[in-house]
Amino acid sequence: MGRYLNFVFILAVLLGAGTVYDMKMAAERSAERIAALKRQIADEREAIRVLKAEWSILNQPDRLQGLVERYNAYLQLQPLEAEQIVSPEDLPMRPVMLEPIRSDGSLGGYAGTTTVIR
Repeated sequence: MGRYLNFVFILAVLLGAGTVYDMKMAAERSAERIAALKRQIADEREAIRVLKAEWSILNQPDRLQGLVERYNAYLQLQPLEAEQIVSPEDLPMRPVMLEPIRSDGSLGGYAGTTTVIR
C-alpha cells in the first residue's frame, strides 16, 4: 500500500510541476505582449507629437497668407464679412413632418405604412 501511495504522490508532484511551468510560461508570454503593446503605444504617441508639430507648421498664418496670394486667382477667396455670420434665431425653421395619409393604395400613403417618429 505504501508503494502505491508513493507512486500517487510522485505523480501529483510531477503534475503540479508541469502546471506551475505552464503558468510561468503563460505569464512570460503575457509580459512580453504587454511590453510590445507599451512600445506600440509609445510609438503612436511619438507619431501624434510629430503630426501635431507638422499641423502647427502647416497652419502658420504667414504660410497660409502666402498660399492664398499664390492661388487666389484659382480659389477666388474673399474676406469674411459680418453679414455672413448669423445667430440660430436667424436660421429658417425646420420643415414640418406630416403624418402619412392612410389609404388602401399600393403605396399605403405617401411612401409606406410606417409611422413618423418625431
